[in-house]
Amino acid sequence: MELTTHLVFGIAAGFLFLGRVDAALMVGLGALLPDLDREYWFVRTKTYQDEQPHRARFHNVFVMALGYLVSPFFSLGIFLHALQDSLTTSKDRGCEWFYPFTRLVKRGRYDADGKEQPLEPNEHIYYYQEDPKGIIEHADPDLQEPGPSPWRRVYGPALNSQLLDRGFLFGSIALVVLWLLVPNLSHLSMFSQPLTFYYPFAAGYLFFGFVYWSGELDRRDRTKPLGILPKKMVEERNLLKKPLFIISLGFFVTWFILYRNEIWTNLQTISSNWLSLVLGAAAVFLVSFTIIKLETRKGKTAIV
Repeated sequence: MELTTHLVFGIAAGFLFLGRVDAALMVGLGALLPDLDREYWFVRTKTYQDEQPHRARFHNVFVMALGYLVSPFFSLGIFLHALQDSLTTSKDRGCEWFYPFTRLVKRGRYDADGKEQPLEPNEHIYYYQEDPKGIIEHADPDLQEPGPSPWRRVYGPALNSQLLDRGFLFGSIALVVLWLLVPNLSHLSMFSQPLTFYYPFAAGYLFFGFVYWSGELDRRDRTKPLGILPKKMVEERNLLKKPLFIISLGFFVTWFILYRNEIWTNLQTISSNWLSLVLGAAAVFLVSFTIIKLETRKGKTAIV
């Protein structure tokens, strides 16, 4: 789905269900974060193609948990983004909710046609099936995963991702407009905040805007070389990329400085019940470890 759709859907959900400007803007910020795993400024092209971190590295429950440290609304935005992406097919790469632990399983028990694959001596845990290779080969060039891959991503029924994208986008816009205008324009009064109220959000949105702008220029350089220029020259021809990225980091620092008190308050709230968090995390780990050991005892194979 398009980044604009994720943003508008997140803001719409914030307005309609939370009814607060600050909450809606923070949900929108969270909805922008996951697609940073499509920007590979800091990832070698070969590593990106081999490991396919898109819709994995920042589209998972662990990033949502980290986002909660910033704000529950920020975490909600990440969740809504991943939920929307989970409705798309394997061509669009779905969503890998439990990355990086899903990468511990290397292959499927059956290929994409349902044919049983031979077991490997050192592998005891398998996914049920492999990804449909033929469909993945029709994904965008930088999303095409080479060779058989376990079906570790969540895919949905959206056979027409563009139609789904437009439905979310225009549906969200329509709902927000109706919510603001019906029945008596009373919701418009919530925007009568002092200008300083919007400064932290403006810095956050400018950060994402500039980092995505620089990333888009970088991706175009890598995937759409011009004419007969050498590859290295093509990759470096756009001199705007790096300055834009540096500017984005400046806005990130500004956002953190302006929003630090809210983050600190949220962390204090979370830490007031730290024992429950620790015990919960330990319980999840112990239960998971026990199940794996039981299912693979005496060399048995297990399917997850």
